[in-house]
Amino acid sequence: MTLLPEAQQERAELKFVLSSTTFAKSPNLARLLQFLCLKYLEGKSADLKEYNIGVEALGRPPDFDPTTNSIVRVELHRLREKLNKYFETEGNNDPVVIRLQPGSYIPQFLPHRNHEAGSPELRNSRLPAAGTDDRLAVSEVGRSTAQPEEAISDEGSESKKRLEWVGERRPRWAVIALFLILILVLGLAAAALFRQLRVRNGLNTTSMASTASHEGTAPFARGSGEVRILAGYAREGYIDHAGAMWGPDRYYSGGVVLNGRPQFIDRTLDAAMYQNYRCGDFGYDIPLKPGVYELHLYFAETIYGPYTVAGGGESSRIFNVELNGRPILSEFDPLADAGRNNTADERVFTDVSPAPDGKLHLRFSKYQGAGSPQDEPILNALEIVPGIPGKMHPVRIVVQSNSYTDRGGRVWGPDHYASQGRLTLHNAPVEQTADPGLYYGERFGHFSYAIPVANGRYALTLHFAETYFGPQNPGYGGVGSRLFDVYCNGLRILHNFDIFKEAGGANRALVKTFHNLEPSPQGKLLLTFVPAKNYAFVNAIEVNPE
Repeated sequence: MTLLPEAQQERAELKFVLSSTTFAKSPNLARLLQFLCLKYLEGKSADLKEYNIGVEALGRPPDFDPTTNSIVRVELHRLREKLNKYFETEGNNDPVVIRLQPGSYIPQFLPHRNHEAGSPELRNSRLPAAGTDDRLAVSEVGRSTAQPEEAISDEGSESKKRLEWVGERRPRWAVIALFLILILVLGLAAAALFRQLRVRNGLNTTSMASTASHEGTAPFARGSGEVRILAGYAREGYIDHAGAMWGPDRYYSGGVVLNGRPQFIDRTLDAAMYQNYRCGDFGYDIPLKPGVYELHLYFAETIYGPYTVAGGGESSRIFNVELNGRPILSEFDPLADAGRNNTADERVFTDVSPAPDGKLHLRFSKYQGAGSPQDEPILNALEIVPGIPGKMHPVRIVVQSNSYTDRGGRVWGPDHYASQGRLTLHNAPVEQTADPGLYYGERFGHFSYAIPVANGRYALTLHFAETYFGPQNPGYGGVGSRLFDVYCNGLRILHNFDIFKEAGGANRALVKTFHNLEPSPQGKLLLTFVPAKNYAFVNAIEVNPE
């Protein structure tokens, strides 16, 4: 049997997944998966934006706002878990695996590890015979259904829509698998009911009676060793634009919760992370396994500053932060650190380990120095991830609204840390690179990036491809059509930079690397792009510790 063309094999795999018992009771997730895959297979991956998915696949109204409504990220998170479940059970012998990388909306069709070394007959054992009609026959899939968000949840759906394939019968093993899954679901439901009865009767082992101290036990990311906390946040988890799950406030003692109104926060795609915060003299005691970790603290001054009701500015709020009894931020002013109010500010600390009692202790206390009184400490969020001894994790940014996974399997986060300029996408082919997808988005204009880093020295790599000027591009022109400067922490690293000239033409990838860079006193690599002729722009940014 000869191998089918790749596109036909991918469509066949989508068919098997949607007709599985895993997805049969999840029509909303099946509809979402089909929408994503068909856009990809039709060569329309550029249409897979958060707004389009919300409106076209999830039935949100035309005024749907992805910056304040995270339903798309929530449903993509559920879909990833559902796909993982399918390929661990029913699809364990499929020749192709469908993956959705965290933070990305573009599906990947990858060879299954069980079949990479298999024969062509084995790899095609589940593909339709020649002449078979492999068109999807999913009832009402793709129809916009403007249902409330609560109805999007797949597990509790009572929908009777069935997913069928024309002329295909379910194999007997699928019925057996469905029966076993049914028993497992009933067992989990019974266990959850028993836990609820224990709580109602005062038999819960973890008391939450005190509002001054709250210590939870549920993991944030199973087996990952990662902890993400939104300070002052009391609802279910939040999924950011990079696909990371943030849990509600926990492990704290002291302080009070303040909730602000939704507003624009500069240098972040996730303004919702800065809407709530913990304020006062407070601390966190976070249980961790032994090891080395990397700590990120997130702040945004939204009370004081120009054009605010409270007025003020620098020195309105000054406080100290201690880690396991050791000061890590002294006389810290979040407004001054960020450079202005309503701006996301992130500080990074490496070589972090729990104290001998197995907990990481953070203490936030008001500065007691001379002068006018300052307001209380604040914290919007904290993040703890497994670290690398002696250095921080690399920072990779693709100038797009979603993450990107390159050919080497490295994940590039979405366009965080930027201020000013405009984000745009294009579909021009880019040559001289194994990863043209890195160059499909760009930020252009007069703009900057404030990339948080720990103490140390770093290599900065900037990625460019001129896709506007050139004989075959909309702007025509050529050498000298675009010139700009780039500064890092005030030091000019590129002068009258001409991408077209240095790359040898249009639509060609150009990479520039700079070594031995040190962070500013605020723990940032501040990159400023200044136009000289036409607009400055960049496609991707990479920061590696040296």
